[in-house]
Amino acid sequence: MAETTPSPSLDAGNPTANVTFTFAEQATASLALYGLSLLCIVWGGINSASFVKRLIAKKRLVETSITISEARKFPLTASIVLFSLYIFFKPDGKEWLLGFLSVHLPAHISERLNKTLLPGEGSTSLFQKLEAVTPENAKFLLEYIPTITKQHFMYFLLVFLCFEGCVSLAAILKPIYQRILRLLPIGDRWPRKNTSYLLSLKKGKKEMDQGDIEDATKRDVEYLMKIEVDSHDIIGILMCIPVGISHLYRRHWVTNNLLGVAFSIFGIENLHLSSFKAGSLLLSGLFIYDIFWVFATDVMTSVAKGIDAPILLQFPQDIFQNGWLEASKHSMLGLGDIVIPGIFIALLRRFDQRLGEKSGEKAKGPLKGRYYFATTIIAYMLGLFITMAVMHHFKRAQPALLYLVPTCLLIPLVLAVIRGELSELWNYDEEHLIEKDEDSKKKKVSDDKKKN
Repeated sequence: MAETTPSPSLDAGNPTANVTFTFAEQATASLALYGLSLLCIVWGGINSASFVKRLIAKKRLVETSITISEARKFPLTASIVLFSLYIFFKPDGKEWLLGFLSVHLPAHISERLNKTLLPGEGSTSLFQKLEAVTPENAKFLLEYIPTITKQHFMYFLLVFLCFEGCVSLAAILKPIYQRILRLLPIGDRWPRKNTSYLLSLKKGKKEMDQGDIEDATKRDVEYLMKIEVDSHDIIGILMCIPVGISHLYRRHWVTNNLLGVAFSIFGIENLHLSSFKAGSLLLSGLFIYDIFWVFATDVMTSVAKGIDAPILLQFPQDIFQNGWLEASKHSMLGLGDIVIPGIFIALLRRFDQRLGEKSGEKAKGPLKGRYYFATTIIAYMLGLFITMAVMHHFKRAQPALLYLVPTCLLIPLVLAVIRGELSELWNYDEEHLIEKDEDSKKKKVSDDKKKN
């Protein structure tokens, strides 16, 4: 969702009440967001192709990918998460939800919910019922439950996202500082020497004796957690941690954008779309999702304003009036409006490479072998320009995917028709690169037997 912070209403007690933004100020903010989003798309798309190529070279499979089945469920899952956050952030969320359910649920169920969650005089609250069934030696834990507020949850979420942002920032900057570390004149010692570590948690799929799980085959175990890092990753994270700490204390738009850009590039690089059909289905579903939650309700805008975390890019419109340190009235662009089209454009980058490998042609010129990637970046630029133009015209938040999805989806299809590659583009998939679970393998074997 693209949004511009409206000018404050007239208020004698508000010193910034009469502030208005000139066209130059608004254009500067929009162009800055425009440039940052394009940086994420191009950088992330190139990294995504390199990431998949490295896996192929090492004969490894992509562990997680968005297939057609996941793309079909994604808008519904996102809607449930978004609406849950809305209920959480809404000041009277509990009362509002109960009022909504009382209209749509049977009377006896609605009455029971009201008595449980909103107890009146003489009735027992949910916390009192929980206290009654809690053992005496564990009741001291209940003393801390009432003190956990929405603010505590929000701060925990902020700390978590800042740390993840630092990890993403370290990951995208790794080639730079790794080269610097390797140039240190210290021989083959730390920190020049790079040592790898694997932190994992396995679960056996069948009963086995203690000690057997270590040597068990992949068929008999599954990973609950697997984190692979090296000493250069750790050094990079430590170097980036000050950015996260600074954002925790100041919430400045510069640190917000550093973390947001890192999130976007890292997400585009690592979120893998399995096929063009899956990407088309994902974009189409989120097209409807974005329109509904922005235009039909206030859910999207409420959540975007309620989460004080680096989940969007910002640029101040009052930067010329108040300077880059004190500016506070921002234009905003959600990271979803960058990452979702970005992973689709990254898929087209890999499709370009597949076409080049298939034809065996040598690259000649800046666009040779990169027709779809370059064209869809231009399509994204067009869609984002329309989004910002409409946003400034109507002075209200816009569902960016309303304009980005048609341009990013239709323009490459038109190009494929012109080049006679429509069937090849539509049927392009990378499912042979995906690590499938046992159920998927059995289903594939069963489908192959039916075909034969």
